[in-house]
Amino acid sequence: MIHVTDELELYSLGALAPGDAARVTAHLSECPACREQARAIDEVVQELPETLPGREAPGRLRDRILASARAELATVRAPRRDMAWTARLLRPALVLAAGLWLAVGAAALVNENLSLSNELKVVASDRATYESIVEGIRQGGRWWYMAGKDGWTGSGGTLIAPRAEGRPPFVVFHDLRPLPRGQLYTVWLVSSDNTWVRGATFRPDGKDVQAVDVTAAIAGFDSCAVTIEDSAWGRRAGPVVMESRIVPPAP
Repeated sequence: MIHVTDELELYSLGALAPGDAARVTAHLSECPACREQARAIDEVVQELPETLPGREAPGRLRDRILASARAELATVRAPRRDMAWTARLLRPALVLAAGLWLAVGAAALVNENLSLSNELKVVASDRATYESIVEGIRQGGRWWYMAGKDGWTGSGGTLIAPRAEGRPPFVVFHDLRPLPRGQLYTVWLVSSDNTWVRGATFRPDGKDVQAVDVTAAIAGFDSCAVTIEDSAWGRRAGPVVMESRIVPPAP
């Protein structure tokens, strides 16, 4: 029996294609081990709505994250599940073959392998990023959605403070506009007395979804915003391009 452990999270989130979802459902009806794991994941998923009172984050943000994750998983998986173990066994042989070709001067093949290696590294990095985002979302906690304004309408970001101890807050941005050289996006935490504390400074990476860690503690702040600055330090000086609604700080 081939288990479906790797697909249970997307299955519980309703993010699998209909055919894959039907296959997982059929497997769960026959496999107590996978069924128990799916039940545990479902409990976490059911708690997610309770962590989002009064939020208006666009539904497409979740869809984009999950769609991107599915695309990356499909890229790195073997076309047939029953051949996945064969691919793992063949990888060392393929590496050895590449080494032999290098020894005899097959430069074209080497260049192709290097290009493939670089592409796989990018895929692995993106997959790790999406998995980290999904894991942070699953942990629940406090959320602020920052909506784009003026020329940044359509852009936005959700600041997530996971409930799990030791997991730092982070922001998941979508549809970030490119910036001229020398300019930076800056995340600010704002208190009720209008104190602004810098939480993160970054450049857009050009992807539909970008996660950015927040380095400042969020305790005591009730809203957040994003400005465009010319410096990675100092006081706020640039225009506000995204801002959240006020949410009372946690006691």
